[in-house]
Amino acid sequence: MILLNLVGGIGIFLLGMKFLSDGLQTVAGSRLKALIGVATNNRILGVGVGLLVTGIIQSSSITTVLVVSFVDSGLMTLAQAVGVIMGANIGTTVTGWILTIKIDHYGLPIAGIAATIYVFSKRDMIRYMALGALGLGCVFMGLMFMKNAVEPIKDYPEFVAMFHSFQADSYLGVLKCALVGCILTLAVQSSSVTLGITMVLAVQGLIGFHTAAALVLGENVGTTITALLASLGANNNARRAALFHSLFNLMGVFYITLLFHPFIYFVEWELRTFFGLSDLANVKNISFGIAAVHSTFNIFNTLLFLAPCRFIAHFLENQTVTKILTNAKILRKEAQQSQEMEAILTMIRNRNMDSSYIQFIDMEARIQKALIYMGEQLRTEMRCLGHCIENSEKKSPEIDMIFEIENRCDRIKTRLQDVLTGFAGSEETSKTTIQQRIFAYERIFDSLESTSDYIAQIAKLRLRILDNKLDLLDYQKQDLLRLNNQIYDAFEKLFRASGTMQQATPQMNRIYDAFEKLFRTSGNMQKVTPQMIKEHEKNFTAIKDTIRAIRVTFWNASSGNVPILDDAYSNMLSSYRKIRDHLRSAGNAVFGIDRD
Repeated sequence: MILLNLVGGIGIFLLGMKFLSDGLQTVAGSRLKALIGVATNNRILGVGVGLLVTGIIQSSSITTVLVVSFVDSGLMTLAQAVGVIMGANIGTTVTGWILTIKIDHYGLPIAGIAATIYVFSKRDMIRYMALGALGLGCVFMGLMFMKNAVEPIKDYPEFVAMFHSFQADSYLGVLKCALVGCILTLAVQSSSVTLGITMVLAVQGLIGFHTAAALVLGENVGTTITALLASLGANNNARRAALFHSLFNLMGVFYITLLFHPFIYFVEWELRTFFGLSDLANVKNISFGIAAVHSTFNIFNTLLFLAPCRFIAHFLENQTVTKILTNAKILRKEAQQSQEMEAILTMIRNRNMDSSYIQFIDMEARIQKALIYMGEQLRTEMRCLGHCIENSEKKSPEIDMIFEIENRCDRIKTRLQDVLTGFAGSEETSKTTIQQRIFAYERIFDSLESTSDYIAQIAKLRLRILDNKLDLLDYQKQDLLRLNNQIYDAFEKLFRASGTMQQATPQMNRIYDAFEKLFRTSGNMQKVTPQMIKEHEKNFTAIKDTIRAIRVTFWNASSGNVPILDDAYSNMLSSYRKIRDHLRSAGNAVFGIDRD
């Protein structure tokens, strides 16, 4: 019964943390990405951003996973990421102070009132604030159930003796307790839960303050596993960010365990001076001591690494270190772009099906990367098509590349369409601005995939002409090449124009080229001007006029004697018109224009 009640308490606590985090994420979620985006090369600002975001969403793991995904997509450099990661470690200590509030018995009424508001309220903002309150109530209920479950253990000498075997009265004992804390956090994937369990054991008198402090140190190491798991399918810079998170905590725990007793003395001095708590052997005070240990360790560790954190980041990027880490399988060998895209698609397919806003942010970085890749593939496909029109080769690498790219685009669109549809139907991503972004992504994916299909259709028509031992007439080749180049140029101009709309830091602007900026800001344009829309329409109207003029020339100079050639050429022009229409539709989605 003790075990069952303990497991039940842990489950309610975990559920409460999830509700609390989801509610706060949804209320503040639309600003989270922008907030992390302001983390520039100023280390102190990066720490502040990490602290604030983690304080809002109550999860350092989520913040760190977000940072890893931003580094993976190029939104942040490794040097920018390290400050946010350190700040997240401080932000997560807020949970410990929340748990010191003595309102355990009010958890049930808080949860009941919040649940009622959540069920009956019609306004999204109120509902998700109520969800956060429901989570807070469940956290205190879970803590109360855990306390009640553990209390009878004091009556069993065998259990008491087992707990007393873990004493932080020597360096080996400190390491042993830290290892237990690390393993427990690895098992439950939440340092907040292990912190709550530590407080429960301490309040019930089963472990002393020194032992609890050592457990907390180990919990800081165990929580880094989430970011490491998130980085497995990411690029090397994202893996370096997760590795820094682990090294930061490991090195901090290493030197604090060496200086464990001076560190504990400093924490006791803090509590005496600022809280008036002098007796940490008293179970009424010990929870404050545990929260203070958690905060002091992370603040002190951040201050210590604030100066050298950039050097550590550059060290991890060093060629020699990269080679060593690659051989150790910590970093991976640089894959081809198509292999990296396959890894991204695999991560998207295997994602957590939770459709909260924070999941959308995490997935959006990979969606944008897939869009960038898809667009680059289309540029390659159009260049290959130009080569096929100009040359009379039935078998060429360019023709094979066109059909290969068409298959890739089909697979990417199908895979991501399922993900976007799932988010579009989610209640937690039902805010208008989020829905607009999701629909914009869907529209661009569909338009680019259709463009790829029609490029392949033109290549098939070209092969059909060659299979009949015919060839395009010189004027037809020149007109098609002119049209192909005009569409390609309009494609490029669209990306360059869209790049000016991004409200980004100078560092981000240096990272992105014009093409990438289109997709990183698609569906979220805020600086669209009438001139930009006018230029967009002008470019694609010019293509329409070119197609019309080419058709007139064709009608006036038709061979008349070769129906197969005339039919294939006419269909090629029709396919180019479809390409023009779909690319214009993709541009309209970028500029926020409703019509196709």
